[in-house]
Amino acid sequence: MSHHGSSGTREGSLKFALWFCCVDLVLMGSAAMMSNSVTIMGDVLKEATDTLSVLAAFLTIRAVRRSASHQFSYGIGKLENLVSIIIGVIMMACGIFVTIRAIHHFSHPIMPEGTQAGIALFALYACIGYWIWARNKRIVAQQPSAIMESQARLWFSKASFDVVMGSGLLLALLFRQSEWSWYIDPIASLVGVLFMFHAAWGMASSSVGDLLDATIEESVQLKIMSGLVVHIDSYERIHKVRARRSGPNVYVEIFLEFNPNELMGVVQTKIDALRADLESQIPGTDVSIRPTASQII
Repeated sequence: MSHHGSSGTREGSLKFALWFCCVDLVLMGSAAMMSNSVTIMGDVLKEATDTLSVLAAFLTIRAVRRSASHQFSYGIGKLENLVSIIIGVIMMACGIFVTIRAIHHFSHPIMPEGTQAGIALFALYACIGYWIWARNKRIVAQQPSAIMESQARLWFSKASFDVVMGSGLLLALLFRQSEWSWYIDPIASLVGVLFMFHAAWGMASSSVGDLLDATIEESVQLKIMSGLVVHIDSYERIHKVRARRSGPNVYVEIFLEFNPNELMGVVQTKIDALRADLESQIPGTDVSIRPTASQII
């Protein structure tokens, strides 16, 4: 079974996101040079880290798609989980950095100037970020993937962060003559940090489990058993079913006992029908059915 199509979709989505990050970095860097806003400068450094994160995800997807099947028989899908954890760690580091800058801004408040360009960019990037988030969620719904799930969380966090930052700068601009408005920047930054920490935790917690040889989720197990029930007349007995996840793919081994009086050609026809049915019911599944004559212990 080929996953080339889904990999191509994920790679195209990440390529667009990488292009957007690079443009974002250049434009926001220009806005930071025209402004004395610590918030915008901190966002530039955060965007640089996000760009590296998206680049790592993009290169990982390409590596998974191009990996030689004879070298990695089950693919290198777990690399996706490792990259997702790294992205989560990077986002935690970004959150800590923004927190430090916010504390410094509390201690030495200044009136932000030249923030108009930054406000406009924050508004634009928030719209684009939410669009990319929605696109990645659709891809995950069609083809489960830890790395695309982490990217969806990343872009939701980025868009929400841009909304908070842009709103804070806009409010500070409207009331810039009042000293209390100088504290809006650090407050908005800390709210944005909460989004970043939440997304980072979600990435790490959702990826660690797939690195372990644990049982797949119950919903997938139920689909497998339902498929076996539908084809119950094709075999004599179920001896064993075992499954594991590697990145976006699920590998299932089913040990079935067939009628010993049937020709192998007939048995193979039943195996092909059962395998095709299960793989169509569970996207990203590679099913292997092993004819078994005796009970497996």
